[in-house]
Amino acid sequence: MREAVENVIKNFNLDRSRIFEVSHLKYADIIKKIEKTFIKNGGELHWSNIENRFNPSFTLKTQYIGNNRLWYQALAKIIPDTLHYVLFEDTVNFHTKYWVYEMFPDEIITVIDESIPSPDDFYIVSKKFDWLISECHEDVVYFLGDKIDISLIE
Repeated sequence: MREAVENVIKNFNLDRSRIFEVSHLKYADIIKKIEKTFIKNGGELHWSNIENRFNPSFTLKTQYIGNNRLWYQALAKIIPDTLHYVLFEDTVNFHTKYWVYEMFPDEIITVIDESIPSPDDFYIVSKKFDWLISECHEDVVYFLGDKIDISLIE
């Protein structure tokens, strides 16, 4: 998945100040903070979006996207135009791996549109850790937090 993201950045001449990979030295801390904040009992992020293991202190809205696979094109309307953490799930040597990026909404949309292969599971997280969006390979999107107005998704 990392190669797919990097290819999109290069092929579309995306501005590296608006989309960049987080230092690998920070990966573990960011993922742990996401897990501590959004996952029940600080559990693992992997499959949290399938097994309903999200922290119940956050408002949770779900949306089936089987009939609206392009829902993410509304991201620029529903999240602030600032940098957000974006985690793309990948499998490396049969182990789950997350590639952690910082991106603005327009760049998130471009990467999801143009990545080959398309991301199976991904997470978009406010850098303030007050909301999280996750699409899983089961055609469901999860919205955690009160600051996301999903009525803007057509």
